[in-house]
Amino acid sequence: MMYRPVVKKADGKRKGRGFSLKELQEAGITLTQAKKLGIAVDRRRKSLHKENVEELKRIAAQKPAPKKKEKKAEKVVKLEEIKGVGPKKAEQLAKAGIRTANDLLKADLKEVSEKSGISIKVLEKLAKEAEKLIK
Repeated sequence: MMYRPVVKKADGKRKGRGFSLKELQEAGITLTQAKKLGIAVDRRRKSLHKENVEELKRIAAQKPAPKKKEKKAEKVVKLEEIKGVGPKKAEQLAKAGIRTANDLLKADLKEVSEKSGISIKVLEKLAKEAEKLIK
């Protein structure tokens, strides 16, 4: 919902295009706060109407600024859950510093191959299986 000001005319009042910057300043609202609250702003307007300032104060008090979205926690998958990884391979991967499927996806497979003694082809297959589990 977009909040709009009231503009006085000779024949009465009508809804305006947006609040003026002076009205926002008088109400103690910044331009970014106004956007987050859904308040229309008309930069061309120079007027300052008390009714509009009161309306802005009422809107700001009634509707708090939206909160930031939290990132979803990354799903952690154990090595043993990956198809093709048994106790022996899990132990070899642990020697290379790989403790979870997430670690396997982030790691450089060449380095892991050198440290664990597992071929790169096998590691690529395991990485594909790990990706399926995480998604």
